[in-house]
Amino acid sequence: MKKATSIINAILKSITLLSLGVMLFSCENDINIINSLKIDESQAVESTYDVEMTITDSGRVVMSMTSPQVDKYMGNREYTEMPKGIHIIFYDSVGGIRSTLDADYAINYPNSKIMEAKNNVVAVNNEGKTLYTEELIWDQKKHKIYTENEVKIVTQKEILFGDGLTADENFSDWNIAKPRGDIQVDGLDQTTQNNDSGIKK
Repeated sequence: MKKATSIINAILKSITLLSLGVMLFSCENDINIINSLKIDESQAVESTYDVEMTITDSGRVVMSMTSPQVDKYMGNREYTEMPKGIHIIFYDSVGGIRSTLDADYAINYPNSKIMEAKNNVVAVNNEGKTLYTEELIWDQKKHKIYTENEVKIVTQKEILFGDGLTADENFSDWNIAKPRGDIQVDGLDQTTQNNDSGIKK
């Protein structure tokens, strides 16, 4: 009788383990199925070509943007990518051009209102000042642009070099964090600045 009971218990344990194994296998398969249904963040869910966009505030145009291609991505962090470049125009209160921004690549995060422009970034304001850098971040909430990369600023009178910059959107008020030198265009007189106090305009 004891022997029969032991055999029955062994069979019950085997059935329990087998059932548990089937459950785990089923759960694993369910997870794999769910994962396969998730949106692949490496693939754009929407691509638009030859895009022209205008942003208004109280009926007034404040910015316009053109791009050969705009890819919209969805996922944990929604973003929009402009892999073939971007051209942005900022307008003043009377519709005049305050500044322009061009780059070979840009990525925009709409939730945080942050846009990052990369590769051959050029910003020009209506005072004739031009900024050259390889990366520029635009904080749309604070209406500021900044970078920690090397910068070159060309004005009518001088060429400035440095590392790092902060400025307003229209690039009229700016500060070079670590100036490295400047060239006076008129007299071609070069002056080196090795302090970290910054250059402001």
